[in-house]
Amino acid sequence: MVGDWKIAALCTSRIYDLQVHSFIVALNEQLQKYNYALWVYALNEDLYWEEDKYPAEASVFDYISYEHADVIIIMDEKIKSHSIAQKIISEAKSHEKPVLILDGHYDGCSSVRFDFAGGFESVVRHVIEDHGVRKPVFMGGFKGNPFSEERLAIFKKVIEENGITFDDGMVSYGEFWAIPARREMHAIIEGGNLPEAVICANDIMAINVCDVLKEEGLKVPDDVIVTGFDGYDEVFVSVPGVTTVDCELTELADMTAEAAARSVSGEDCSDMFVIPRLIKNESCGCPRCVMSRSSNMSRLNNSFYRHQDDMRMLHDCVSKMITSETLKEAVSYLEVEHTAQHTERMCCVVNKDCFKPENNFFLEDKAGQEHCLVYDHEYRSPGDAPFDIRDIIPGLTRRMAGGYPLIFQALDYMNKPMGYVAYFFSTYEITEYARTANLTEMVNMGLGGYINMQYQQYLISRMAEIYKKDALTGLYNRLAFREAFDEMKNSEDNQGLPLLAVMADLDYLKTINDNLGHKAGDQAIAALADALKTACPENALCVRFGGDEMFAFIPGGGSADDIIAHIDQTLEKKSKKLGFSVTASCGSYEIRLSSKTDLQKIVEKVDKKCIRSRKRENRRIRHENF
Repeated sequence: MVGDWKIAALCTSRIYDLQVHSFIVALNEQLQKYNYALWVYALNEDLYWEEDKYPAEASVFDYISYEHADVIIIMDEKIKSHSIAQKIISEAKSHEKPVLILDGHYDGCSSVRFDFAGGFESVVRHVIEDHGVRKPVFMGGFKGNPFSEERLAIFKKVIEENGITFDDGMVSYGEFWAIPARREMHAIIEGGNLPEAVICANDIMAINVCDVLKEEGLKVPDDVIVTGFDGYDEVFVSVPGVTTVDCELTELADMTAEAAARSVSGEDCSDMFVIPRLIKNESCGCPRCVMSRSSNMSRLNNSFYRHQDDMRMLHDCVSKMITSETLKEAVSYLEVEHTAQHTERMCCVVNKDCFKPENNFFLEDKAGQEHCLVYDHEYRSPGDAPFDIRDIIPGLTRRMAGGYPLIFQALDYMNKPMGYVAYFFSTYEITEYARTANLTEMVNMGLGGYINMQYQQYLISRMAEIYKKDALTGLYNRLAFREAFDEMKNSEDNQGLPLLAVMADLDYLKTINDNLGHKAGDQAIAALADALKTACPENALCVRFGGDEMFAFIPGGGSADDIIAHIDQTLEKKSKKLGFSVTASCGSYEIRLSSKTDLQKIVEKVDKKCIRSRKRENRRIRHENF
């Protein structure tokens, strides 16, 4: 619950589809009678029952707030994935939340279903018994798909009851979609055995079958009767109008709201059925049927006039987001003049690990649980403000007060989930619902591209560091050091400052290599480099000049004695860890910096002091040995 509202979480797909949109509107109105608010978790693509397919977009269902939700409603026929539906059901059961299935059946769940079998049978009987067809063809969806096979079984039953012998030539598979349906219809025509009727398992295939027949100079229904199934709005405006069934969404919404309220109250809800109504139309030879759905079609058509302008705007926004230098700049493009009118009723919540530049987020499994509020028109943030996803969206209660559904879609890029976007409209306008798919994709491409670009910049900087630094010691190599030194000495801020140069030369490297091996020699070199770096301030330029010779150049100067003492102390500690003695001879020299400072002269001066230091050390060792 949220406040006084109980929450129904609806899992569906393609909210811009006229049927889905109409159902959401009707369901929300009915749920309010039971004091329920509706939260919609939506995909923008169909999954077509490909059970091995789990796109990142499906991560939107991972963000269902079972803490707030009182009932989960799954539109099984819209999501089209048993594995995803089963995952939602399992999660809901673990939180002891009831699940209501629309147009499907799962053990332990209540369901509200259209009686698709009865509806399809009414279409087949109308064609065979009322129009006397003796040579029908059934165009199914995917072979083996349960909905397609159920409708094929009904087709067989009805024709055999009417004395027609079934054979395999009566079946083709249009995969529930336009291109496969057109391909199959062309194959039927080219086969030379034209049927009297093509009975399609859905409306999309029926519309395209009619189109192919017209292209081939054949008339519908004079030469071939065509029927569909689903009751999509397009069949009422197509020419000819297509015979289908009307799946009455208002009745489905009424029954769903009632079942949701009963299931939350703990009542045992048996399966409930809505019987689709046969709609006779021109494609079977009946008079044209006109449905009063023109308002939705008109609004949708109006949106097409603005489609190109919207796409241009979205493209510009994506390009600017990708090339931004900071996240704050990237997000700011969601607020520019032409974009803001579409984004003012949305907010974006993103996994915080997306913005760690050292992470290759889209190719590595490094996503944590922390999220941040990247964008909200009202709740301004620096772009990565921490956000607890248990709060759902900023201002949740206030934004629910208008009584309209909240809509959630996943943010993903390169098939990797990033977070979610929430929409909180104050209208049921279908053009707003239709635009969500493009807006979500804009954020996907813009943010995803920006994150990728930041990682590339990080790699470039790392490559530059690798180019500059000696691999063994992490100090500047000589080439990169000379560039850094020239920049330091030419800086106006450094003119006249003291410059302290400290040289550290490893003692007895050859002896270490000969007696202990080159690995030990490398350890000694690395130990000296670390001692030099830690002894010097952060602004020091530390360089490996040769095999065991290292320099530090410190603008602003410092105490050479303290630095050398620190080096000696560090090497003494490292010697104990390594198990052999590591010492160094050190020297120093100080001058005033200017753009004319001669690096070579400094090196020669400090080198001489280092040589004298080494001679003193050698005399001390010989004296101790004597």
